[in-house]
Amino acid sequence: MAPVNTGTPARDVPRSFVVRVLVVTDDRVGPTMAGSALRAWELSRILLDNGHDVVLAAAAGSSHPAGHGPPVVTRPKWGWADAVVGAPWSLPPRAFTGDRFLVIDGATPLLAELEACPQTPAIRRRRRTAAARLPLVAARADAVLAAGSAQVEWWKQRLRSRPAVPVVDVPFGIPDAHAGVEQGEIEGVPDGWHVVLWWGGVWPWLDLETLLAARARLGSAPVSVVIPTAPRPGSATASFSSADLLEAARRHGLQPPAVVPLDRWEPYAGRDRLLNRAALIAVLHHPGREAELSFRTRALDGVWTGTPLLLSEGGAVSGWARMGGWGAVVPTQEVDATAAAMDLLMGEREQERCRRALADHREAWRWSIVGQPMADVLGDLPAAPRRALLPAAVAAASILVQRNEASGDPR
Repeated sequence: MAPVNTGTPARDVPRSFVVRVLVVTDDRVGPTMAGSALRAWELSRILLDNGHDVVLAAAAGSSHPAGHGPPVVTRPKWGWADAVVGAPWSLPPRAFTGDRFLVIDGATPLLAELEACPQTPAIRRRRRTAAARLPLVAARADAVLAAGSAQVEWWKQRLRSRPAVPVVDVPFGIPDAHAGVEQGEIEGVPDGWHVVLWWGGVWPWLDLETLLAARARLGSAPVSVVIPTAPRPGSATASFSSADLLEAARRHGLQPPAVVPLDRWEPYAGRDRLLNRAALIAVLHHPGREAELSFRTRALDGVWTGTPLLLSEGGAVSGWARMGGWGAVVPTQEVDATAAAMDLLMGEREQERCRRALADHREAWRWSIVGQPMADVLGDLPAAPRRALLPAAVAAASILVQRNEASGDPR
């Protein structure tokens, strides 16, 4: 299946205007980077290829990744920009002032993610801070980017006082360059064993326990479940360490090589070697609001390399995977169904079927295709008058001073 709102490649779209665009992320950009940083990098490259002047502003310690792209800075010159693109949670208050175009990247359902976390005082403060950006977005955004139809509807509800503001479906994509065919080695995985790769972090809304329990059901089968345990780029410590993984494995009667920690963060440009070693990419989640709004970004890497997917029901990517035959979509928290799907998908016939299906849909998911509607919308701005900033700032301040756990409720 293809994304709902596809564009055309930049080379086929004539440009008669140039916009100076500042793309902003609060994550670290560089040869190794996580989801929000790599999305900012790819969106900035699309804008650059459309003929605009682009600068990518990122967190301290950032550097230029491999390949063609805009300059990367850590201290942006806000007065230079005609337009700003960034997630509302990472934009400073000054981004909502002035007359520059403001394109909000709403693809990360941060409020729903925070709601799924243990409600410590720090998490409650983060929820209030994130929720306080919504009145500012509702008053000042000129366009909003979303990933999948559920997110589009969520943002339209937040913008119902300004229904003319475009909410554009710009999902995550895959590189325009073809993936390589070379397989990398994973320390701790025996030769000839199948690899089920948990691709991404271990967060409270995700369900690693069901995957481990399913692996235990497979007994002595030559299958290694590989879990990344390295610190996120820009972080000193891992949120889920190798010791945490081995302790979780022991609860299910598992030990290496049935479960193997991946204690390095793969470079963005070379991650295809690791993906090619995997028989499956697995991303499972708990049921809830985060799952409904989710777009499993790392699962798209399976489309790029032709690696079959094992996903939980719920979210945009699971729907496309089910319709496109990209692997298996299982009910949430169903250990037996997950074990059966793992066993089936590692068979030669299912591997061949899934890899053909992934190849059939690959071209429609290139970044140059899925990101083009973002570039196109710049020519139509402003589409709706802005609201006054002062009432929005007052509403934001009232959220910040709330002390109850319900503040920031993403409903």
